[in-house]
Amino acid sequence: MSQSWFIPKEETEMQRKANLLLELESERKAAEAQGVEIEGVPYSGDPSNRAALLESVQFAREEGRETFEKWKDSAGRFHRDYPLSCVENGLRVIGDRRGKLIAREAEYAALIEAGELTSVEGLDWEV
Repeated sequence: MSQSWFIPKEETEMQRKANLLLELESERKAAEAQGVEIEGVPYSGDPSNRAALLESVQFAREEGRETFEKWKDSAGRFHRDYPLSCVENGLRVIGDRRGKLIAREAEYAALIEAGELTSVEGLDWEV
């Protein structure tokens, strides 16, 4: 006689919510990666670019530089004598946007936990 295995309904619901929360985080990270554009210069918001921006700002500050002789933006275009203040602003705007996206993710996560949100498709990530 074969045994019938089943997963309790509560456990499947917990797993479904856990999967949705992982999908939600992935969606938020994709929104972050889109980055920002400031005065026609794109700044990617992905983790490696955020780290590179921070590294560049820290180095320039340590060296007492106010400009970068050549700056390469996230679209691959070069800018001559690019002000450090512009890079600092780009980093600041990306950080602010990331914080807002995380707050939006938290709102959606609460809806998932409450059982009110059953899909992450088509969520609004405009902040």
